[in-house]
Amino acid sequence: MRKNQRGASILVMLIWVVVGISAITLGIKLVPIYIDDFAVKSSLEGLNREADLASLSNAEILSRLDKHFMVNNVRNFDKKNIKITRENTKMRIDINYEQRTNIIKNIDAAVSFQHQLEANNQ
Repeated sequence: MRKNQRGASILVMLIWVVVGISAITLGIKLVPIYIDDFAVKSSLEGLNREADLASLSNAEILSRLDKHFMVNNVRNFDKKNIKITRENTKMRIDINYEQRTNIIKNIDAAVSFQHQLEANNQ
């Protein structure tokens, strides 16, 4: 009975090793991007907890958001991705950005994120 049983061939084991290394490489490259996005989202939620948010000027909102970014260790974030719009008593902050990372040679991964916050001035 044992003579007929065979394990995985070297080729199959090599394929599994390549798949495993690829998965680990993707994890190493993409997990920090998602951790940074979680920090951006936490910063926006922290800003939402502040009183009188809608009555602040855009510069004050950006300054407070920058402080939240510093506390949450968000680095290299382009503030051009933050848009503040106002309508009557409502204020809306949109953060839309894309992160790219090189995977192998000319293969990149692009991940886009969208966050928004609405506050009333009442």
